[in-house]
Amino acid sequence: MSEHKPFLSENLADFTIFLDRDGVINLPIVDDYAKQPNDFILGDGVLVALEKLQQMVKRLVMVTNQQGVHRKVMNEKDLENVHLKLYNSLKNKGLSYFDASFYAPYLKEESHEWRKPKNGMLLKAKSYFPDIDWSKAIMVGDSPGDMQLADTLGITKVKIANPQFSFDNQDYTYADLGAFVAAMSK
Repeated sequence: MSEHKPFLSENLADFTIFLDRDGVINLPIVDDYAKQPNDFILGDGVLVALEKLQQMVKRLVMVTNQQGVHRKVMNEKDLENVHLKLYNSLKNKGLSYFDASFYAPYLKEESHEWRKPKNGMLLKAKSYFPDIDWSKAIMVGDSPGDMQLADTLGITKVKIANPQFSFDNQDYTYADLGAFVAAMSK
């Protein structure tokens, strides 16, 4: 795993951070989904990292593929309950929820515009926040699809290490969200 020099030398106050959910915010479940709140386990240091990000950047947007909904291994209410657990975890620490949160319930085979690596969720975010500047945006994810998504808009690509995925087209690699935030803080 490669750690890098301080992340960016610019002021980050105008940046938008797009965060994948599984493997970045919560621990990944190999070949399965966080179908119920009990399945959703925050990664170590995630709440502290999110708190620091909220102080450092203009906006945080969660973007997540959730094809388990379409596969009917969970329904949208189940997904809402999982996200409610995340919301309550943030609220209990005195933190805000994300500025926006999008999910794509579509199957990979459908090649839907919202499903990563396509950029529909990010374009929807820009429709809500027209001041998003792609040159001041960062995609933080753990999968090849997250990095491909970032490539479609020329966004900086941050890989959070996940042994399930082997790829090397990211700009930066960190062990977890906390390590990424620590590098941005320097």
